[in-house]
Amino acid sequence: MSLKKCPGCGEYVQSNSLTCPKCFREVPREPAGSPERSNNGNKKPRKVSEAAVLLALIPPFVGLLGLGLIYLHPKERKGYWFLAAGLLMFLPILALFFLMRESGFFSAVLLFLLLIIILLIYISAAAAALIETILGPVLRIVRF
Repeated sequence: MSLKKCPGCGEYVQSNSLTCPKCFREVPREPAGSPERSNNGNKKPRKVSEAAVLLALIPPFVGLLGLGLIYLHPKERKGYWFLAAGLLMFLPILALFFLMRESGFFSAVLLFLLLIIILLIYISAAAAALIETILGPVLRIVRF
């Protein structure tokens, strides 16, 4: 059986309790027809708009990560963090690419290795922004 917190004393009580056994205050109950849960207790699947998915898929090719998150939740900071990180990684990728074309062989090899490392980090950030847009917060390791 799940537990919930008493609003009065902060004690954890069983979810089917009407009052807190410590302070005897009434504990609020979840409504039976909650829109987040279906009749069998499972969460309903989240609907994501097609525009948000397109904004998460297409703009990363030009350095704009997180636009799908900003479209879905404009007041949350997470999308703006993805946008700033994407721009901070995309500009050095372009600079390294053009530097690599004009440098000697040994320098080009070193710059290519650095370019690959930054590109892999950028691709993983773009994938994280896409997954966050489609599925919502999957891992709550880093909170923004």
